[in-house]
Amino acid sequence: SVLIVEDEVLLARTLANALRDAGWHAVTEHSAETAAAHLFPSHRFDVVVLDHRLPGESGVSLLERMRAENDATPAILMTAYETASMRSRATELSVSGFFRKPFDLGELIGFLEQVVRDHEARAATPGGLG
Repeated sequence: SVLIVEDEVLLARTLANALRDAGWHAVTEHSAETAAAHLFPSHRFDVVVLDHRLPGESGVSLLERMRAENDATPAILMTAYETASMRSRATELSVSGFFRKPFDLGELIGFLEQVVRDHEARAATPGGLG
């Protein structure tokens, strides 16, 4: 399953529908605060797709909270406003990838599926995610 955290309702809905068409269960939230309720403490998603610029807490800030909770769920960051410092901090937090808006939905879904496969393979390897 995929958690999409995106404040642009139309983009969130479009991405969720495309993921559902590709066979994924997709949940959308429009702020980091409401997304945190889904993430903590259950960590039940295969991947999280985060917008960087959200009302209130940023996507990178939510990613920091995830990592502080020892949540290794793969995360993909979407942004129209990329900065070197944001990219650097997200990389330090082991973000799986960046997608600059606007992006191709097919490319994002293909990347997401590869990220999940890679994460599952590492998890199946002794000491792979530790």
